[in-house]
Amino acid sequence: MPRTARSVLPGVPHHVVLRGNNRRRLFSYPCDYNQMLALIGQQLDRGGVALNGFCLMTNHVHLLVTPERESILGKFIKGFAQRYAQIRNFEERYYSKAIQSEAHLALATAYIDLNPVRAGLTETGDDYRWSTFSAHAASEPASPYLYLWSPSSWYLGLADDEAGRATAYRAWTEERLALDEWKDVRGDPAVHSGAPARRPNRTRAAG
Repeated sequence: MPRTARSVLPGVPHHVVLRGNNRRRLFSYPCDYNQMLALIGQQLDRGGVALNGFCLMTNHVHLLVTPERESILGKFIKGFAQRYAQIRNFEERYYSKAIQSEAHLALATAYIDLNPVRAGLTETGDDYRWSTFSAHAASEPASPYLYLWSPSSWYLGLADDEAGRATAYRAWTEERLALDEWKDVRGDPAVHSGAPARRPNRTRAAG
């Protein structure tokens, strides 16, 4: 049976997941993570894609990327995945989902950055080097590859300055961890009572 064609929307963030072949390990040493991010950076230098978030886990990779053109997303992923396959192989088929609402974008961003915490690898997002949590939350030490990051419009709308955005983002991720509800990450989430659907409460976050 032929595969269903991917739906790629230009100018819209997409949640992309790549897994190791048969769920095997992709990264064993810091040099492996560094190599992956360097390869991603080379593809970003070609233009046409913005990297809004990332998290490299032991056997899979989460990316939040915005392609300028429909055809560029597949080329971007193929460009770094084929080269990294000389070290470790990915599954043949990667997952991608266009994010069509601010609520979905907010949830996917938190989900990606909090993957290491939910997996029990670290106690907080600050402790994990291979994600964009430190960029969103303005924490130290930061990954040396944060220059690859392009903040999403949702994140930029959290506050008028970097400190305010970082504070609001921390409040948002704390709320999401407390709720621990992620079933809508791969869909377009409905509004849940008791949690901000679009943006963290800026007044509360600033206080």
